[in-house]
Amino acid sequence: MSFRRLFGMGGRGGDQEPPEIDTQITTLNPMPGRAVEGEVILKGGGQGLKIDFLNLDVVAKAYDYDGSVGEDELTNLSTGRYEFTVAPGAEERVPFKGTLPWECPVTELRGQALGVDMSLTTRLEWESESPVRDVDFLHIAAPPVFEAVLDVFGEEGYLVEGSRLVDEYIPDVEARRGLHQIFFLGSPARGADRFGELEVVFLQNVVGVLVFVRRAARSTFSWSEKPPARSFAVAHHEAGEADLGARVRKALEQLALIDG
Repeated sequence: MSFRRLFGMGGRGGDQEPPEIDTQITTLNPMPGRAVEGEVILKGGGQGLKIDFLNLDVVAKAYDYDGSVGEDELTNLSTGRYEFTVAPGAEERVPFKGTLPWECPVTELRGQALGVDMSLTTRLEWESESPVRDVDFLHIAAPPVFEAVLDVFGEEGYLVEGSRLVDEYIPDVEARRGLHQIFFLGSPARGADRFGELEVVFLQNVVGVLVFVRRAARSTFSWSEKPPARSFAVAHHEAGEADLGARVRKALEQLALIDG
């Protein structure tokens, strides 16, 4: 992330250097359910500025039931400072921190980009001018329990090809946010006993994940209109410790019976 001139190309004095902003995340590999920290760096430029309001939001772009795309605000990161002044030529560093919700989507799996749009949006108001909005792409790493489950699907021949966010609650399960993330898993090996593509969804909380698996239907967005799903639970402490193969194979066998 680099400094951006968000306050116009020139100051009120004509040729004065305009103020600048840079939002930086200092936490390495942020994950759902864990703390995230960083700082907003403000440069006063030639005129300085008086900040009236400063706010940081974690925002996701997600599909609606009709295939349209909208923004979903997941959480706010606290700065503890809202009104302050940056003098001309000075630099002000404003730390922020917060905790990503357990339901927070992930943008990458072991460095593989998943195609999910997550951002950290910094909004500020200054000296009665028009509000300024700075948007930075946010990298969220998959937690170990996701990796463990998807590794087992990989052993069964189903590999992660991408992901999608859908702004909808999963029916009949308890969730704090109406947003779920679909992982699309493809199978290079074709056969009568295999699915061409699967959808895997993780509903995560402090204890672990409830894993849903179903035959993929990319053109359908509403949960109730998709093919039936089967589910199994995995605790966080089981990642890398328990043999999850039996649970995955049982879910695949149950799906085959549904489609049979």
